[in-house]
Amino acid sequence: MGAPLGAWLVARARAEGFDDAEVVPASTQLDDAPRLVEAVGAGRLAPFPWMAETLEQRTDLRRRLPWAVSVLVVVQSYFAGHHADLLDAAALAGKAKVSRYAWGGDYHGFLRRRLRRLRRALLDEAGGGRCAPFLDVDAVCERAWAKAAGLGFVGKSGMLIHRGLGTWTFLGGLATDVNLGPCPRLPVADACGSCTACLDACPTQAITAPHVVDARRCLVTWNIEEAEDARGDAPGMTGHGWAAGCDVCQEVCPWNRFAKRTTEARLHPRAGHVAFGVDDAPTDVEGTPLARPGVEALPRLAARALKP
Repeated sequence: MGAPLGAWLVARARAEGFDDAEVVPASTQLDDAPRLVEAVGAGRLAPFPWMAETLEQRTDLRRRLPWAVSVLVVVQSYFAGHHADLLDAAALAGKAKVSRYAWGGDYHGFLRRRLRRLRRALLDEAGGGRCAPFLDVDAVCERAWAKAAGLGFVGKSGMLIHRGLGTWTFLGGLATDVNLGPCPRLPVADACGSCTACLDACPTQAITAPHVVDARRCLVTWNIEEAEDARGDAPGMTGHGWAAGCDVCQEVCPWNRFAKRTTEARLHPRAGHVAFGVDDAPTDVEGTPLARPGVEALPRLAARALKP
């Protein structure tokens, strides 16, 4: 089977609705693994203790899945336009913005279901074997695997940049003991060049150097992951205009000029989830990314974002 089976699986992933996919041997050494080790050691990922707890698994997939032979990496675009495309200046006045990934439904559920269908299809085609789906909530360096598979490069913002989809992507994949063959793509060269737009524009200076992001300063930490922590109300972390998440580094990235809007209906914007104020925060967030900070936190997050 070998390479033809890998090509078959990539085509099947596209047929399932993923925007791009590729296979790579599980034995591949991840270039970005040392960066993760250094970030944990320096404390930049301190708000996420599970990163340190699963560090060995994240830097070496086969510590978690010793039987893995091949990895399929999938890419799903979530770009659905810009805030100004959906709300005019009057409608945006007095409202705090929501990061684009949280405009629609929670991607974890339907992407995992897609991956499970791919798992069944692969094992049927291969005549058996082992296969484990993964998404960004699992102990896998999904960006590093996407880079290893030739799906893009990791930019100075720390985000994967896909040449056709930009940074507006969700990543996931399958690890399997089925031999899918070698990676047919060449690595994508780092094409940030001398650009420092993401570093210059970050509202809290969380990108402290090229490829170095301090989660302790990132707005996403304080309005999604740690929404109830009072430290998010500290000077310098308020008045930024973002109620949930932050897209500034992506908005200024030149590579995102080439992004095309997603055709996935489940990621299209829901009413009230593009921007909201203190008095009109969404009250029905079940099944959406806004459920993570929680409905009770949303008015306070809007107030924090709009604070003079």
